[in-house]
Amino acid sequence: MNVPVSRTEPVTATRTFTDALQHAAARRTEPAVWDAGRWRTWRDCLEQAERAAAALHRRGLVAGDVLAARLPDSWELVVLHAATARLGVLLLPLHGAHGTRETQRLIEQSGAVALAAAAFQRGHDRTGEILTLRERCPGLRHVWVSTAGAARPDTGGLPDLAELFDADPDAVPGAYPDADADPALRLPPAPADPRTPLMLLASSGTTSQRPKLCVHSHGGLLGNAAAVAADGGLGAADTIVSASPLSHAFGLLSVHLALVTGGAVGLVDGWDPSRFAAALEAAGATAAFAVPAQLRDLIALLEGGTEASGPPVRTLREVRTGGAPVPRELADGVRRTLGARLVVQWGMTEVGAGTYTRPGDRPEAVGTVGRPVSGAAVRILGRDGRPAAPGETGELQYRSPYMFSGYHLDPELTRAAFTADGWLRTGDRAALEPDGSVVHRGRADELINRGGLKFSALEVEELLDDLPQLAQHAIVPRPDPRLGQRSCLIVALREGTHMTLDDITAHLLTKGLATYKLPEQLVVLDQLPTTVTGKIARARLRAIPLPPLPAHPSRRAPERTPDEREPQR
Repeated sequence: MNVPVSRTEPVTATRTFTDALQHAAARRTEPAVWDAGRWRTWRDCLEQAERAAAALHRRGLVAGDVLAARLPDSWELVVLHAATARLGVLLLPLHGAHGTRETQRLIEQSGAVALAAAAFQRGHDRTGEILTLRERCPGLRHVWVSTAGAARPDTGGLPDLAELFDADPDAVPGAYPDADADPALRLPPAPADPRTPLMLLASSGTTSQRPKLCVHSHGGLLGNAAAVAADGGLGAADTIVSASPLSHAFGLLSVHLALVTGGAVGLVDGWDPSRFAAALEAAGATAAFAVPAQLRDLIALLEGGTEASGPPVRTLREVRTGGAPVPRELADGVRRTLGARLVVQWGMTEVGAGTYTRPGDRPEAVGTVGRPVSGAAVRILGRDGRPAAPGETGELQYRSPYMFSGYHLDPELTRAAFTADGWLRTGDRAALEPDGSVVHRGRADELINRGGLKFSALEVEELLDDLPQLAQHAIVPRPDPRLGQRSCLIVALREGTHMTLDDITAHLLTKGLATYKLPEQLVVLDQLPTTVTGKIARARLRAIPLPPLPAHPSRRAPERTPDEREPQR
């Protein structure tokens, strides 16, 4: 019997991050990193990273330590990435959308000994949150605050991150003036083995109750980028600008692609379609990364303008997207409005770029998420655990030399993630086309995908368990034409009680939940369907007709189903 497996030949990456940075600095003397209108070279990055690594080492950070960073996509974050790689310290980039609660749990789970955080980010003063984290996380030996972008810098008494970047540029690389007197101050050699851990990335399936931190090596992440570049024809002449943050594997790929090809990367923090379009033009982008919801915003902006003289970014050749379904009309809009080809990608934090369409694929290939990255393989298993027939939907399992090595400090979760023969259980459902392309059929678990930001419904439900008004409650995804999905809270109230969406929102915000995880609709039923064991029957719950989602989510009053009757008293 032929087992439906899609595989490609590997692309070998033997470089560590520091090796790749040195190579890029030697082969490209022109500008390579664009941030807020300013260009810098890979040589600038290499030299500043060396000084920052020395400053970190002098403060006691050593190989194997974890440094958490809640910073905007910026030159600072790229240099810190390079500095931790040089020292053998694992970088844990934290999502800017995370609240204090999520951030605290990730810091605790990672065992981070240091935190670098922005005092002012996306219009909000975060100094109070940083001080709270410093108090609640006793394992943090160092906390630095970046005041970049703050009108009135106030670090709350914490040291400024600039002290790591302002080390003496005339100092001998790898040593301090007093290193002879104290050899412990001498900067150790950079990691030489590509299998050395490089960074931790929080999995999309992470909940604040049990964070899942993927351990990625130098060779894994850079090998994945090298394979993507080889498959997609990206090279030193390309400039990549990502709308996805560098705390996501999708956004981080843009930096790694530029590094391994010796190309360039443009950095944009936060989503604003006008600002992103301007950045594409200013950086001379040849490739853009954006999730479908962002592409919809960008197309609406550009098609609503008055310019009709051609594509708004004339250098743009390719748009790469993923993280949510890509309907044909969106693909057509990208080609029509941006004048660029569309590459559709599927990936996970555990695997990086997993599958994607190729530049030479026919337009109808957009209905798939392409074929595996070179060196990787995909297989589909049916419910009985046997290989699914071509075209049959089943469990998507994945294997790649670039995958994560496991979940940080959690061998139990790591063992559960893999089959006995070494395939990753992705939790997704898919089918294989005859040419090896993968047709994605959605997730098998309860993740909600809001515009590419994924979160667990269970996490939000658990935070509502202590509300006495709720007899039953469940979070379910509702389809949305722009964001892909939005969350709806369905509840059964205890007799004589009342609750509004505002009440729910206030309760969750006091617990530090990120705003993108908040329910956007409240529906009240007499009773939620349950299984014979008393658990909520989610499949039956999703089949119940519900009122339309509000175009502009209201947080004032619950909505009731059209055929709902008042409960018997």
